[in-house]
Amino acid sequence: MESCESHATTNHSMPEGERPGSLTRAIRHVGDRGLFRGHALNAIDAKGRVAIPANIRKTIESNSGQLSFVIGKREGDPCLIGYDQGWAATLKSELRTEEARERDAGRAFDKNNLNRRAFGNTDDVVFDASGRFIMPKFFRDKAQIGDWVLFLGTADDFEMWNPHLLIATPDVDEETKDLARYLLAERKVAL
Repeated sequence: MESCESHATTNHSMPEGERPGSLTRAIRHVGDRGLFRGHALNAIDAKGRVAIPANIRKTIESNSGQLSFVIGKREGDPCLIGYDQGWAATLKSELRTEEARERDAGRAFDKNNLNRRAFGNTDDVVFDASGRFIMPKFFRDKAQIGDWVLFLGTADDFEMWNPHLLIATPDVDEETKDLARYLLAERKVAL
Protein backbone atom coordinates (compact mmCIF):
# COMPACT_ATOMS: atom_id res chain seq x y z
CA MET A 1 0.00 0.00 0.00
CA GLU A 2 1.32 3.39 -0.83
CA SER A 3 1.82 5.85 1.98
CA CYS A 4 -0.28 8.96 2.39
CA GLU A 5 2.76 11.12 1.67
CA SER A 6 3.60 9.41 -1.61
CA HIS A 7 -0.06 9.57 -2.60
CA ALA A 8 -0.14 13.30 -1.91
CA THR A 9 2.99 14.08 -3.88
CA THR A 10 1.93 12.15 -6.96
CA ASN A 11 -1.64 13.44 -7.17
CA HIS A 12 -1.66 16.38 -9.58
CA SER A 13 -5.32 17.19 -9.12
CA MET A 14 -5.22 18.34 -5.48
CA PRO A 15 -7.91 20.77 -4.38
CA GLU A 16 -6.88 24.40 -4.02
CA GLY A 17 -5.05 25.14 -0.78
CA GLU A 18 -3.76 21.60 -0.17
CA ARG A 19 -0.02 21.03 -0.14
CA PRO A 20 1.68 17.76 -1.01
CA GLY A 21 2.06 15.77 2.20
CA SER A 22 -0.41 17.98 4.06
CA LEU A 23 -2.45 16.66 6.97
CA THR A 24 -5.68 17.48 5.09
CA ARG A 25 -4.53 15.32 2.18
CA ALA A 26 -3.44 12.50 4.48
CA ILE A 27 -6.78 12.50 6.29
CA ARG A 28 -8.68 12.41 3.01
CA HIS A 29 -6.60 9.41 1.87
CA VAL A 30 -7.28 7.55 5.15
CA GLY A 31 -10.95 8.52 4.79
CA ASP A 32 -11.05 6.68 1.45
CA ARG A 33 -10.73 3.38 3.28
CA GLY A 34 -13.65 1.00 3.33
CA LEU A 35 -15.26 0.38 6.71
CA PHE A 36 -15.76 -3.03 8.28
CA ARG A 37 -19.52 -3.40 8.74
CA GLY A 38 -22.03 -6.15 9.32
CA HIS A 39 -22.02 -9.47 11.14
CA ALA A 40 -22.01 -13.21 10.58
CA LEU A 41 -21.92 -16.36 12.65
CA ASN A 42 -19.68 -18.96 11.00
CA ALA A 43 -18.72 -22.47 11.99
CA ILE A 44 -15.09 -23.25 12.75
CA ASP A 45 -13.78 -26.80 12.50
CA ALA A 46 -11.41 -28.64 14.85
CA LYS A 47 -8.38 -27.52 12.82
CA GLY A 48 -9.43 -23.88 13.10
CA ARG A 49 -10.67 -23.46 9.53
CA VAL A 50 -13.31 -20.76 9.15
CA ALA A 51 -14.53 -18.41 6.42
CA ILE A 52 -14.43 -14.64 6.68
CA PRO A 53 -17.84 -13.17 5.80
CA ALA A 54 -17.93 -11.89 2.20
CA ASN A 55 -18.49 -8.24 3.16
CA ILE A 56 -15.48 -8.23 5.51
CA ARG A 57 -13.34 -10.07 2.96
CA LYS A 58 -14.20 -7.48 0.30
CA THR A 59 -13.22 -4.64 2.63
CA ILE A 60 -9.86 -6.28 3.41
CA GLU A 61 -9.17 -6.76 -0.30
CA SER A 62 -10.33 -3.24 -1.19
CA ASN A 63 -8.23 -1.60 1.54
CA SER A 64 -5.04 -3.57 1.00
CA GLY A 65 -5.22 -5.42 -2.30
CA GLN A 66 -4.17 -8.55 -0.42
CA LEU A 67 -5.70 -11.86 0.61
CA SER A 68 -4.44 -11.49 4.17
CA PHE A 69 -5.18 -9.67 7.38
CA VAL A 70 -3.66 -9.09 10.80
CA ILE A 71 -5.18 -10.92 13.78
CA GLY A 72 -4.69 -10.07 17.43
CA LYS A 73 -6.38 -9.90 20.83
CA ARG A 74 -8.71 -6.94 21.44
CA GLU A 75 -7.38 -4.99 24.41
CA GLY A 76 -10.01 -4.85 27.15
CA ASP A 77 -12.42 -7.40 25.64
CA PRO A 78 -12.25 -11.22 25.47
CA CYS A 79 -12.33 -11.31 21.67
CA LEU A 80 -10.01 -11.07 18.69
CA ILE A 81 -9.57 -8.25 16.20
CA GLY A 82 -8.70 -8.34 12.54
CA TYR A 83 -7.66 -5.56 10.20
CA ASP A 84 -5.99 -5.08 6.85
CA GLN A 85 -2.29 -4.30 6.37
CA GLY A 86 -3.12 -0.67 5.50
CA TRP A 87 -4.67 -0.15 8.91
CA ALA A 88 -1.53 -1.60 10.53
CA ALA A 89 0.51 1.20 8.92
CA THR A 90 -2.01 3.79 10.13
CA LEU A 91 -1.87 2.29 13.63
CA LYS A 92 1.92 2.66 13.65
CA SER A 93 1.58 6.33 12.74
CA GLU A 94 -1.08 6.90 15.42
CA LEU A 95 1.14 5.28 18.07
CA ARG A 96 4.05 7.54 17.10
CA THR A 97 1.77 10.59 17.39
CA GLU A 98 0.53 9.43 20.80
CA GLU A 99 4.10 8.87 21.97
CA ALA A 100 5.13 12.41 20.95
CA ARG A 101 2.06 13.92 22.61
CA GLU A 102 2.70 12.07 25.89
CA ARG A 103 6.40 12.95 25.93
CA ASP A 104 5.65 16.62 25.11
CA ALA A 105 3.25 16.66 28.07
CA GLY A 106 5.99 15.25 30.33
CA ARG A 107 4.17 11.94 30.87
CA ALA A 108 5.77 8.51 30.78
CA PHE A 109 5.05 6.46 27.68
CA ASP A 110 5.58 2.69 27.66
CA LYS A 111 6.55 2.39 23.99
CA ASN A 112 7.98 -1.11 24.26
CA ASN A 113 4.93 -2.78 25.81
CA LEU A 114 2.54 -0.84 23.59
CA ASN A 115 4.44 -1.88 20.47
CA ARG A 116 4.60 -5.49 21.68
CA ARG A 117 0.82 -5.58 22.05
CA ALA A 118 0.16 -3.75 18.79
CA PHE A 119 2.68 -5.51 16.55
CA GLY A 120 4.32 -8.43 18.37
CA ASN A 121 1.19 -10.04 19.76
CA THR A 122 -0.37 -10.32 16.31
CA ASP A 123 -0.12 -12.65 13.36
CA ASP A 124 -0.59 -12.30 9.62
CA VAL A 125 -3.30 -14.62 8.34
CA VAL A 126 -3.68 -15.57 4.67
CA PHE A 127 -7.07 -16.53 3.28
CA ASP A 128 -8.08 -18.11 -0.02
CA ALA A 129 -10.30 -16.55 -2.71
CA SER A 130 -13.44 -17.74 -0.91
CA GLY A 131 -12.27 -16.29 2.42
CA ARG A 132 -11.26 -19.50 4.18
CA PHE A 133 -8.38 -19.26 6.63
CA ILE A 134 -6.95 -21.14 9.58
CA MET A 135 -7.34 -19.22 12.82
CA PRO A 136 -4.08 -19.53 14.79
CA LYS A 137 -4.58 -21.80 17.79
CA PHE A 138 -3.03 -19.34 20.25
CA PHE A 139 -5.60 -16.70 19.36
CA ARG A 140 -8.46 -19.21 19.20
CA ASP A 141 -7.60 -20.35 22.72
CA LYS A 142 -7.08 -16.79 23.98
CA ALA A 143 -10.62 -15.82 22.87
CA GLN A 144 -12.10 -19.20 23.92
CA ILE A 145 -13.44 -19.77 20.41
CA GLY A 146 -14.97 -23.22 20.00
CA ASP A 147 -17.31 -24.34 17.21
CA TRP A 148 -18.65 -20.90 16.23
CA VAL A 149 -17.16 -17.49 15.50
CA LEU A 150 -19.23 -14.31 15.55
CA PHE A 151 -17.76 -11.71 13.21
CA LEU A 152 -18.69 -8.08 13.93
CA GLY A 153 -17.61 -5.11 11.83
CA THR A 154 -16.40 -2.22 13.99
CA ALA A 155 -15.42 0.40 11.36
CA ASP A 156 -11.58 0.39 11.26
CA ASP A 157 -11.33 -3.28 12.21
CA PHE A 158 -13.55 -6.28 12.89
CA GLU A 159 -14.02 -8.50 15.91
CA MET A 160 -14.17 -12.27 16.21
CA TRP A 161 -16.03 -13.57 19.27
CA ASN A 162 -17.07 -16.78 20.89
CA PRO A 163 -20.79 -15.85 20.74
CA HIS A 164 -21.53 -17.37 24.15
CA LEU A 165 -18.70 -15.35 25.69
CA LEU A 166 -20.00 -12.17 24.05
CA ILE A 167 -23.41 -12.76 25.66
CA ALA A 168 -21.75 -13.29 29.06
CA THR A 169 -19.51 -10.20 28.84
CA PRO A 170 -20.94 -7.45 31.09
CA ASP A 171 -19.70 -4.47 29.05
CA VAL A 172 -21.25 -5.59 25.75
CA ASP A 173 -24.50 -3.73 24.99
CA GLU A 174 -27.80 -5.63 24.99
CA GLU A 175 -28.53 -5.09 21.28
CA THR A 176 -25.29 -6.83 20.33
CA LYS A 177 -26.09 -9.64 22.77
CA ASP A 178 -29.57 -9.92 21.20
CA LEU A 179 -27.93 -10.23 17.77
CA ALA A 180 -25.70 -13.05 19.04
CA ARG A 181 -28.68 -14.85 20.59
CA TYR A 182 -30.67 -14.49 17.37
CA LEU A 183 -27.84 -15.84 15.20
CA LEU A 184 -27.29 -18.78 17.54
CA ALA A 185 -31.02 -19.60 17.56
CA GLU A 186 -31.14 -19.32 13.76
CA ARG A 187 -28.38 -21.95 13.56
CA LYS A 188 -30.12 -24.02 16.25
CA VAL A 189 -27.13 -23.70 18.58
CA ALA A 190 -27.96 -24.01 22.29
CA LEU A 191 -27.48 -20.94 24.41
